[in-house]
Amino acid sequence: MPGDFDQVKDRIDIVQLVSERVVLRKAGRTYKGLCPFHAEKTPSFTVDPERRTFHCFGCDAKGDAFDWVMRHENLEKVDALRSLAERAGVQLSTRPRQENEHAKRLLAAHDTALFYFRQALRGTGAGKAAAAYLAQRGITPETIDTFGLGYAPDSRGGLLAYLRKKGFSDEEAVGSGLVISTENGLFDRFYDRLMIPTRDAKGRIIAFGGRAMGGHPAKYINSPQTILFSKSATLYALDVARAAIRRSNEAVIVEGYFDAISCHQAALDNVVASQGTALTEEQYRVLDALKVDRAVVAFDADAAGTAAAEKRGRELVGVVRRTRSGALSTRTGLTVYVAELPTGDPDELARSDPAALREVLRSAKPVLEYVIDRVASRQDLGGPDGRRRFLAEALPLVAEEPDALTRELYLGRLATLTGVPQEALRDEAQRAPKATARRAAPPPTAPPSDSPVRRPEQSTALERFVMAQLVQFPEEAARVDLAPDDLSDPEHRAIFEHLRGKRPSVDFPAHLAATVAALGATGAEPASEADAGRALEIAALRLRVQNLRRRLLEARGKLARATGGDVGALDDEVARLVEDLDAVMKKQQESTVLRNEMESE
Repeated sequence: MPGDFDQVKDRIDIVQLVSERVVLRKAGRTYKGLCPFHAEKTPSFTVDPERRTFHCFGCDAKGDAFDWVMRHENLEKVDALRSLAERAGVQLSTRPRQENEHAKRLLAAHDTALFYFRQALRGTGAGKAAAAYLAQRGITPETIDTFGLGYAPDSRGGLLAYLRKKGFSDEEAVGSGLVISTENGLFDRFYDRLMIPTRDAKGRIIAFGGRAMGGHPAKYINSPQTILFSKSATLYALDVARAAIRRSNEAVIVEGYFDAISCHQAALDNVVASQGTALTEEQYRVLDALKVDRAVVAFDADAAGTAAAEKRGRELVGVVRRTRSGALSTRTGLTVYVAELPTGDPDELARSDPAALREVLRSAKPVLEYVIDRVASRQDLGGPDGRRRFLAEALPLVAEEPDALTRELYLGRLATLTGVPQEALRDEAQRAPKATARRAAPPPTAPPSDSPVRRPEQSTALERFVMAQLVQFPEEAARVDLAPDDLSDPEHRAIFEHLRGKRPSVDFPAHLAATVAALGATGAEPASEADAGRALEIAALRLRVQNLRRRLLEARGKLARATGGDVGALDDEVARLVEDLDAVMKKQQESTVLRNEMESE
């Protein structure tokens, strides 16, 4: 199978492939165009025919021909391979077909299990009790049929026997997740439970959820992860909601199966369920691939306004930012909102007052605004202490917002809430400790009681590593490809300029001594000075790339807001930054190649 990927990749002209969707113009050895994954006025999207890759320096979307097809056609990698192989006229090996045959058998096992569960629901005894339970919840016969609800009889081996009868091996029964293997033998995973099939986007059954109808401590049991099913990458009811999501340009995400089922029964047909989580990065990508602008996550009333809801809101902010900054960043169109239910959960509200639920969803807030409001609700903004505590929490959240225009809008909101001028907040945001940097950095060593109180960290872990290396090997300061502006911490800039001036380290000004000492204590000493030089070169190039990307993002934000004569100058600045970033990225790649060659000798 790896050979298939290489063979197809060699046959595909990535410039021609991308040109079918993007207008490209030759720029040196590469091709440039407007990025299809985010809005921009100046091209920052490049296609490299030699490396057979695409890369956007604005949103960092990148990959090869397979990644391109996966993103634009919403395909898994194996399906992208088949699509490109057909395009290139390449005959694939038999291994993918063998794997596909195994997957088909597991899909067939799920179809067989569904028939078994559906027949049990229509039968006598316990099946009738399950049907009565559904009726009590207000689930209509039409909805039962639409979602394929069934019942697993109270038998530890009934389904296993039925699968065997239908020609499935024990290995297939276990591989499907429908049967568990123990030291005492094989047993049905689901018994005496209401059964809810989970389908993929194509409508194929890939898993089941089983709900207890009595007082069982395990309310739900779900299928395990299999070659068909990954819970974190699956959205329940997407197969029936997909068309409505695209039509309405909005997806509503609830937690549970019956939240989604009741919403659909109430004609809220763009609803999917995350199956117990707020929203994962994989699920975010699935929704973003539908090219819709709005995703509303509905919080139950028992969580709304509580610390748990705020925590989930912060997690959602992290999901969006991590997904957009990943190697295969999504387009920037999908915005996540949070809706707080006034009472109960979506299941209850959809059955009792669908109009009220629709109004709640319409009034949902962008997730960052929601978190900021939660933080504000815990503080007294009428006094200076409350405003200070509020800004200590809220400003770092806004400061690490990657989109410059969005960051400015939220700085304006903080200014409105606190009365602090937006310009002052902007200056403070540039120095604010970023939440991601705090998570990445190791816990600082407590300073001696007589040492001066340090301000909060204003730099990334990468910047601190670079500075630690320079403090330990000051002679590298004259050779490293770095400028003072590449450093975010004012003290780091001062130390770097001091070292580059070739002054003895003992001449450091007194106000920098504590910082120099701390940096000297944090760096792990390399095996040799040569190792230090190579490590510093790599880290410094990464730091320059980070800085140029940040400056490019800020320049794009200014350009978006510019009017009149400022537009031309800002457009030139963006173009220059793109060229600078391109040059540094090229140098970074050359450095990596050289290092690999040296290590292989």
